Amino acid sequence: MNADLLNLVRNIEARKPLAAGHPASAFGTSLAERHRELYRNRNEKLGIDFAVEVLDFPGTQTFDARVVRIAAGRNNELHKHAHESLFYVISGKAEVRIAEEALTLEPGGLAFVPRWAFHQSKNLSDQDELVILAITDFGLTKAVLGDYDKRTRLAENGVDVMEHT
Repeated sequence: MNADLLNLVRNIEARKPLAAGHPASAFGTSLAERHRELYRNRNEKLGIDFAVEVLDFPGTQTFDARVVRIAAGRNNELHKHAHESLFYVISGKAEVRIAEEALTLEPGGLAFVPRWAFHQSKNLSDQDELVILAITDFGLTKAVLGDYDKRTRLAENGVDVMEHT
């Protein structure tokens, strides 16, 4: 068992809170405001224009919450990854492709993306930004596999990105 995974298991077994000493305000946020940008990707040829912001809550190990902002009429790349994802549409109208099927979601709509399923989110509006809350178990999969996302999805021509027009 690698050191990150062993540390995660030890913290669970210890039954102690990992966020001791933080004020209650550190555990709440507004999804209407901007958060720390994790990365941004633009590719005119593929219609890609989106940003991912991370919600930094103290003590998180397995849980990962992000805000995905997709520009009007644009999408993110068709990709897959080891972590499971739950997408909640905050504002806008989305088409969420999961494997060979697609769902249309409006505010309040929810989609689950299983591990390793190719998926993509498209903004169906030509005027308004699409805002999605993405909740994943990235911390767990990173503890198991290492920082796999940097080697695949985020790398140019990464092995887990599918280019299509």
